[in-house]
Amino acid sequence: MAMDSTAPVLIFYARNDALGDGLLRIPALRAARTAFPRSHIVYGSLGRSSLTGVLRRHVAPLVDDFRTVLPLSAILAEFAPRGGKATVVDLRAGVPGLMVTGLQLLGRGVRYEPNFAGHLLSLRWGTRWTLRPEHNAWRYHRLIERLAGRHLPFDHRLDVPLAARALARRLRGADDRPLVLLGGNARSNKSMSEAQISAISGNLIDAGYQVLYLVTPGNGPTWQTLAAKEPRLSVVGPDLGLDTEAFGDLLLALGEMATAYVGMEGGLGHLFAAVMTPTVIVNNGANMERWRPLSNMVEVVTAPRRGGSADIADTPVEAILEATHRLLATSRRDHPAPAR
Repeated sequence: MAMDSTAPVLIFYARNDALGDGLLRIPALRAARTAFPRSHIVYGSLGRSSLTGVLRRHVAPLVDDFRTVLPLSAILAEFAPRGGKATVVDLRAGVPGLMVTGLQLLGRGVRYEPNFAGHLLSLRWGTRWTLRPEHNAWRYHRLIERLAGRHLPFDHRLDVPLAARALARRLRGADDRPLVLLGGNARSNKSMSEAQISAISGNLIDAGYQVLYLVTPGNGPTWQTLAAKEPRLSVVGPDLGLDTEAFGDLLLALGEMATAYVGMEGGLGHLFAAVMTPTVIVNNGANMERWRPLSNMVEVVTAPRRGGSADIADTPVEAILEATHRLLATSRRDHPAPAR
């Protein structure tokens, strides 16, 4: 569809967007579409973005054009030639870089709203100064509220297709035990070990839960070694033959059914937060005020620090299980199952 040359342009700009980054930006995109329905919304990034991949379906109604692996200057040249009306919402961090970009845009007629700490340096006459929220998702959303001059809905949830729900039910079969999802694949120091996964799954299965291990991209034990260690553990992964988007939808559907998700800090935790799955996060150093999953119930287990760094594989299984059983018990207490 051709762009309306008279429509104001609203450009979001970021660096790389891993899965968690993209998920935390969706509320701001929804708020922008609500507040500025006539604007032509462009999402750009210097690197790749999950919003053009696994999350594309969820943001298709919100973004008119994507431009990835491009500098901001190239995106402005295409969508906001000199004299055109445009606003840039810069989601990058780092005060020096944001200040340089702001100076480069002086005289261009471009309104610039950068992700400055405290919003102090983007304060404008007539705009009430407010502290920037701790959490990244609310930081991005607050930038849009500042542009709109009013409060806007905050919605981080994702919809689940009926086909994904049907597949999830087939995978569960007739098993009526409460479901726990377990994830451990990630980059090296964020991946869980074979010993951790087999011990956690064995404990939960003994306690009466159905446990599904999710084989996702990254380092981690193979499903063959897990099956040899704990044959009662079920595995969901690439053997289903699903593309990235369909597999993401399946994970959301399983998250809807699950009593809990247990895994490392990262994109999967944020994905399950989009369907409000109670979650146990094993954290190897991320700032939880900024990166905590947006679901209602989250337990955080901190990996031990050794020599200045933390490795999730060093986290005692007992600590993870203690947090998991505490989360499960709290959920039963606060939301008891209806009498049959």
